[in-house]
Amino acid sequence: MTNKVRDIICSAVMLVFGAGMLILARDIPHKIASDVGSAYVPTFIAICILVVAGAKLILTLTKKDPDANKKAKSDSDWFGGVGTILLMLVYMIAFQPVGFVISSAVYLFVQMLLLSNEQNRKLPLFGAIAVLLPLAVDALFVFAIQMPLPKGLWGF
Repeated sequence: MTNKVRDIICSAVMLVFGAGMLILARDIPHKIASDVGSAYVPTFIAICILVVAGAKLILTLTKKDPDANKKAKSDSDWFGGVGTILLMLVYMIAFQPVGFVISSAVYLFVQMLLLSNEQNRKLPLFGAIAVLLPLAVDALFVFAIQMPLPKGLWGF
Protein backbone atom coordinates (compact mmCIF):
# COMPACT_ATOMS: atom_id res chain seq x y z
CA MET A 1 0.00 0.00 0.00
CA THR A 2 1.38 3.41 -0.93
CA ASN A 3 1.61 6.38 1.42
CA LYS A 4 -1.09 8.24 -0.52
CA VAL A 5 -3.56 5.35 -0.43
CA ARG A 6 -2.87 4.80 3.27
CA ASP A 7 -3.49 8.48 4.04
CA ILE A 8 -6.72 8.53 2.02
CA ILE A 9 -8.05 5.43 3.77
CA CYS A 10 -7.06 6.73 7.20
CA SER A 11 -8.68 10.12 6.53
CA ALA A 12 -11.88 8.49 5.29
CA VAL A 13 -12.10 6.21 8.33
CA MET A 14 -11.55 9.15 10.69
CA LEU A 15 -14.19 11.22 8.85
CA VAL A 16 -16.72 8.42 9.32
CA PHE A 17 -15.68 7.99 12.96
CA GLY A 18 -15.91 11.74 13.65
CA ALA A 19 -19.32 12.00 11.98
CA GLY A 20 -20.62 9.04 13.98
CA MET A 21 -19.25 10.50 17.20
CA LEU A 22 -20.88 13.86 16.43
CA ILE A 23 -24.24 12.21 15.77
CA LEU A 24 -24.04 10.14 18.96
CA ALA A 25 -22.92 13.12 21.05
CA ARG A 26 -26.17 14.94 20.26
CA ASP A 27 -28.09 12.28 22.22
CA ILE A 28 -26.11 12.69 25.45
CA PRO A 29 -28.52 14.05 28.07
CA HIS A 30 -27.74 16.93 30.43
CA LYS A 31 -27.37 15.53 33.95
CA ILE A 32 -26.53 18.78 35.73
CA ALA A 33 -28.00 22.12 34.74
CA SER A 34 -25.03 24.27 33.73
CA ASP A 35 -23.68 26.20 30.77
CA VAL A 36 -21.55 23.24 29.69
CA GLY A 37 -23.50 20.04 29.24
CA SER A 38 -22.28 16.48 29.11
CA ALA A 39 -22.22 16.53 25.31
CA TYR A 40 -19.86 19.51 25.02
CA VAL A 41 -16.51 17.67 25.14
CA PRO A 42 -17.53 14.74 22.87
CA THR A 43 -18.97 17.24 20.37
CA PHE A 44 -15.82 19.38 20.49
CA ILE A 45 -13.58 16.32 20.00
CA ALA A 46 -15.75 15.05 17.12
CA ILE A 47 -15.51 18.43 15.39
CA CYS A 48 -11.72 18.45 15.87
CA ILE A 49 -11.49 14.93 14.39
CA LEU A 50 -13.59 16.00 11.40
CA VAL A 51 -11.50 19.13 10.78
CA VAL A 52 -8.15 17.34 11.04
CA ALA A 53 -9.27 14.34 8.95
CA GLY A 54 -10.78 16.64 6.31
CA ALA A 55 -7.62 18.74 6.16
CA LYS A 56 -5.44 15.62 5.86
CA LEU A 57 -7.64 14.27 3.07
CA ILE A 58 -7.49 17.57 1.15
CA LEU A 59 -3.72 17.84 1.60
CA THR A 60 -3.25 14.23 0.50
CA LEU A 61 -5.37 14.65 -2.61
CA THR A 62 -3.77 17.94 -3.64
CA LYS A 63 -0.14 17.10 -2.83
CA LYS A 64 2.17 16.52 -5.80
CA ASP A 65 4.82 14.48 -4.01
CA PRO A 66 6.85 11.92 -5.99
CA ASP A 67 7.35 9.87 -2.81
CA ALA A 68 3.58 9.56 -2.26
CA ASN A 69 3.31 6.56 -4.57
CA LYS A 70 6.14 4.63 -2.91
CA LYS A 71 5.41 1.75 -0.63
CA ALA A 72 5.21 2.78 2.99
CA LYS A 73 7.73 1.22 5.35
CA SER A 74 6.09 -0.46 8.27
CA ASP A 75 7.95 0.30 11.47
CA SER A 76 4.78 0.09 13.52
CA ASP A 77 4.49 -1.71 16.80
CA TRP A 78 1.58 -4.11 16.37
CA PHE A 79 1.88 -5.32 19.95
CA GLY A 80 1.61 -1.76 21.26
CA GLY A 81 -1.36 -0.97 19.01
CA VAL A 82 -3.36 -4.10 19.75
CA GLY A 83 -2.36 -3.92 23.42
CA THR A 84 -3.62 -0.33 23.60
CA ILE A 85 -6.98 -1.29 22.11
CA LEU A 86 -7.39 -4.20 24.52
CA LEU A 87 -6.27 -2.08 27.45
CA MET A 88 -8.81 0.61 26.54
CA LEU A 89 -11.57 -2.01 26.44
CA VAL A 90 -10.62 -3.24 29.91
CA TYR A 91 -10.52 0.38 31.11
CA MET A 92 -14.01 1.07 29.75
CA ILE A 93 -15.38 -2.05 31.42
CA ALA A 94 -13.72 -1.25 34.76
CA PHE A 95 -14.48 2.49 34.74
CA GLN A 96 -17.95 2.40 36.33
CA PRO A 97 -17.54 -0.38 38.92
CA VAL A 98 -13.97 0.44 39.98
CA GLY A 99 -14.24 4.23 39.71
CA PHE A 100 -12.44 6.92 37.78
CA VAL A 101 -9.36 7.47 39.94
CA ILE A 102 -8.31 3.84 40.44
CA SER A 103 -9.17 2.61 36.94
CA SER A 104 -7.45 5.63 35.34
CA ALA A 105 -4.33 5.24 37.49
CA VAL A 106 -3.99 1.57 36.58
CA TYR A 107 -4.74 2.27 32.91
CA LEU A 108 -2.17 5.08 32.65
CA PHE A 109 0.56 3.07 34.38
CA VAL A 110 0.04 -0.03 32.22
CA GLN A 111 -0.30 2.09 29.05
CA MET A 112 3.01 3.84 29.75
CA LEU A 113 4.68 0.47 30.38
CA LEU A 114 3.23 -0.90 27.17
CA LEU A 115 4.46 1.98 25.01
CA SER A 116 7.87 2.46 26.60
CA ASN A 117 11.04 0.51 25.91
CA GLU A 118 13.92 -0.50 28.18
CA GLN A 119 15.79 2.76 27.61
CA ASN A 120 12.98 5.16 28.56
CA ARG A 121 11.11 3.11 31.18
CA LYS A 122 11.10 5.14 34.41
CA LEU A 123 8.78 3.39 36.88
CA PRO A 124 8.79 6.09 39.60
CA LEU A 125 7.87 8.75 37.03
CA PHE A 126 5.18 6.54 35.49
CA GLY A 127 3.75 5.83 38.94
CA ALA A 128 3.68 9.51 39.89
CA ILE A 129 1.97 10.50 36.64
CA ALA A 130 -0.50 7.61 36.88
CA VAL A 131 -1.57 8.64 40.40
CA LEU A 132 -1.39 12.45 40.24
CA LEU A 133 -3.10 12.99 36.87
CA PRO A 134 -6.35 11.14 37.72
CA LEU A 135 -6.46 12.87 41.11
CA ALA A 136 -6.05 16.28 39.45
CA VAL A 137 -8.71 15.52 36.82
CA ASP A 138 -11.09 14.25 39.51
CA ALA A 139 -10.53 17.42 41.56
CA LEU A 140 -11.17 19.53 38.45
CA PHE A 141 -14.46 17.76 37.80
CA VAL A 142 -15.59 17.83 41.43
CA PHE A 143 -14.61 21.38 42.36
CA ALA A 144 -14.48 23.40 39.12
CA ILE A 145 -17.08 21.75 36.89
CA GLN A 146 -19.15 20.38 39.81
CA MET A 147 -19.80 17.13 37.97
CA PRO A 148 -18.42 14.23 40.01
CA LEU A 149 -16.95 11.26 38.18
CA PRO A 150 -17.79 7.65 39.12
CA LYS A 151 -16.41 6.74 42.55
CA GLY A 152 -16.61 2.95 42.28
CA LEU A 153 -16.62 0.35 45.02
CA TRP A 154 -14.02 1.94 47.29
CA GLY A 155 -15.27 5.52 47.06
CA PHE A 156 -12.33 6.86 45.02
